[in-house]
Amino acid sequence: MDAEQQPDRTSNKCDSDKCQKIKRFVIIGLLITIGILSWHFYEYFHSKPLPKTPDDVLNLSQALFDEEAITNPYLYKVNLQGKTKSGAHDDRASQPLFELHNDLLVQHSNSTTALLQRLFNNYELDVAVPDHITPEHEQEQLEFLRAVMNTRVMKLSMLFLVKRGIVTGDYDAQLKLLQELWFTPYSRGRGIVGSSSFEHVFMAELRDQKVLGMHNWLYFAEQEQQGHVDYKGWMNRVDTGRHLQFALAFRMSFYGISKPFNGFLVGTSPELEMSLYTVCFLVNAEKEPCEIQLGEARLSIISHVWQWKGKRLIASSYIELHND
Repeated sequence: MDAEQQPDRTSNKCDSDKCQKIKRFVIIGLLITIGILSWHFYEYFHSKPLPKTPDDVLNLSQALFDEEAITNPYLYKVNLQGKTKSGAHDDRASQPLFELHNDLLVQHSNSTTALLQRLFNNYELDVAVPDHITPEHEQEQLEFLRAVMNTRVMKLSMLFLVKRGIVTGDYDAQLKLLQELWFTPYSRGRGIVGSSSFEHVFMAELRDQKVLGMHNWLYFAEQEQQGHVDYKGWMNRVDTGRHLQFALAFRMSFYGISKPFNGFLVGTSPELEMSLYTVCFLVNAEKEPCEIQLGEARLSIISHVWQWKGKRLIASSYIELHND
């Protein structure tokens, strides 16, 4: 009986081995197929030809918004709460304005948003205190700018600037343009080099008990989480037509110092904001408001020039909401 059963066990073992090989083959095949499809998906969205370069800033802004991600994965919730006025002194918002997906920011450490966040602790808040920029800080600046340069939004912006004769088509020349415009250190007074375009627009500065800048929603959200910002309520809002993407005017305090009026774009990417501010400054600075269109939102960007050692740098650049 045992002798008769032995061939069956051997046959079953062979069948089992064969099944395992087939399963492995199928799994490997599925993984390869998924990998190929993922690559084609990536190529479609990142390597497809850019649209025709617009002729003016207004049409460019519309094209840039079309290239922007539909929703920002890092912004979980916006809690506007009570409406206020710039001259008010009460607090119409007991809760924070923003809630972020911090776990995603940690996971997506190479995203332009996460790379922007890495820069926030590299500078002194007070413009009367000199910034000490280390080689590590400079490397973080370059990593952020290169990531921004690699986006379709900034590539289209650079094509626009090339068309205007402001920069050449050379990658290094374009990178240098952004680096000098945004990260050149300069003095806002008394010869103390404690400011830069980036610090003012994408972060915030303090001078003589006044809050300067703070025109980036992500920096605001981070400072809010750390307890440095107190959101007091909103004054005006202009929607783009996309979920959690709009322009906002509001009242706030920073380190206990009141700023009765401030404004920024909410839910937009670093590359979109840097592109819009860069183009408007280089094309339109201090001439008239730079008109832009982001979806349904018609807005203006106001830019001011800071002359420093023969360079025209950004003193300030911010969103202006049109009256209802």
